[in-house]
Amino acid sequence: MLVFSATFLGGLNIAQGQTPKTLFWEPEFDVTLPSHNEWKFSFGIANRYLFYSEANGEQIKKNEQQYLELNHLTSYRLGENSTGGLGIRYRFIEAFEDSRHDELRITQQFSYKHRGIFLTPAHRLRFEQRFRELTTYRVRYRFGISKPLNKNFSLSLSTEFLYSMIKDLRPQIGHYFAFLIGNSSFENLNLRIGAELRRENYTSAPVSEFYIYSGASLQL
Repeated sequence: MLVFSATFLGGLNIAQGQTPKTLFWEPEFDVTLPSHNEWKFSFGIANRYLFYSEANGEQIKKNEQQYLELNHLTSYRLGENSTGGLGIRYRFIEAFEDSRHDELRITQQFSYKHRGIFLTPAHRLRFEQRFRELTTYRVRYRFGISKPLNKNFSLSLSTEFLYSMIKDLRPQIGHYFAFLIGNSSFENLNLRIGAELRRENYTSAPVSEFYIYSGASLQL
């Protein structure tokens, strides 16, 4: 736990001198359908709201809706600790900003969780194809740990590396650091709130963004 916390704080230090100038809020809600086999089907809705954005010391945007997203993930349990998944996301962007196009995103992922081990380490490898103004191919690897705080609350920490490729452009590298507090007080309903620091575009013009997350997951 101490090692991971040091890594997490180290990531914050990377951004020292380049304090996040953009603040977002991302609420989300998803529903998982009942299943009696190895398959799982989840459907969700999410949006992104921009509270504040600053460039070169000047405010450029605030209080702006970024998009509305509909998503779906089909996953299959490959083993006791591993799952594979195929997902699709559609972001309605043009309704909020005429200069940008809607985005269709297709994802393939593999997840592995070390159950029964201290802090429950978990890995996720994800491939994404983002169809928007410029088609982007992205590889993501996330490592996280989690720990129950008591009967109803848990704490999760994670770090994620991203590598994006766009035709005729320099590849982009990103790094995320996040923490999440979960609550399972209600039957079949999990609530969560957390924050994430994103460091984007290491290979060109690095930027920092800060996200506040809130969400609910309902198991039917």
